[in-house]
Amino acid sequence: KKNPRGAIPPPATKFHNKIGSSEFPAESNNRYHLYVSESCPWAHRCHIVWRLKSLQNIVGLTLTGWKLENISHTPPFDDYHGWDFVESGSGSYSYSEPNGFKFIEDLYENAHPGYRQEWESRGQRPYYAVPVLYDTKTEKIVSSESAEIIQMLNEAFEEFAPKRNLEPADLKSKMEEVNSIVYPTINDGVYRCGFAGSQEAYENAYKSHWEGMDKIEALLGEQRFLTGEEFTLSDVRLWTTLARYDTVYFSHFKTNRSMIKDMPNLYRFLRDVYRIEGVKSTLNLEWIKKHYYWSQRMVNPTGIWPLGMATEDESYWEKSDDLPPVYTL
Repeated sequence: KKNPRGAIPPPATKFHNKIGSSEFPAESNNRYHLYVSESCPWAHRCHIVWRLKSLQNIVGLTLTGWKLENISHTPPFDDYHGWDFVESGSGSYSYSEPNGFKFIEDLYENAHPGYRQEWESRGQRPYYAVPVLYDTKTEKIVSSESAEIIQMLNEAFEEFAPKRNLEPADLKSKMEEVNSIVYPTINDGVYRCGFAGSQEAYENAYKSHWEGMDKIEALLGEQRFLTGEEFTLSDVRLWTTLARYDTVYFSHFKTNRSMIKDMPNLYRFLRDVYRIEGVKSTLNLEWIKKHYYWSQRMVNPTGIWPLGMATEDESYWEKSDDLPPVYTL
């Protein structure tokens, strides 16, 4: 629902369980399965951490397609089923769905019968969010909240795949400080610009967004990453928004004061993280572009996506003459 000034808050996710509890113990046999969309920045966070933590043989992964069809803000919602699963695509991993689901709706209904009805009874479109961390043993959803899932992927499987901790105790306070800027003004901030329901809401969101962007641009002028010289989950959270910025948010969401390529510190950060082993393989710009411009008809009614973007040239990402040595985990 819009508030009186036209701002549209994001719906809350429903599932907030934790791996490591008695119901969901950590296991290394692909008991847990991660569902992500390459188009979605929140899901992309999880894909990156899954890859950086070398969980490929411990936690299963399924990628959805790029389409969200029949998005409606008023009832009926019968034709809306969330993200679909396809047999092939241009991403890095298999798109087949091992648990028999055709749409992400099927997963939600299997794990929580009556999920659609709960939303529709309130006159709302069902919220079939990705990412989803799913337990194939109990057929329950562990979590559908990206911030929680990246923490679990970072910590819960350490005994099976020991890798560098991306949320070290001595940096948690710094991470919380930068997250308090990055989430509301950048991660969520671009959506508040793009989905604003009034001119006033858009202008308020735009102002807040650029205050946050300028703060982070200044911070990254002093250090390599958000908390200093060590790469953390906070950097992952920022990076997935920046990776979509010049392709989507600058024009589609009307955040168009500056492109990332014109902000030297943010652009350096974007390319620096891109070179970390495992990150590049998670970025599917073709599907990102198609999803936003085609699926979000409330923003782009024609569904036509643009061509000839700077981000589609590899030189945009590979320029490295101003970068330090490649960061290794």
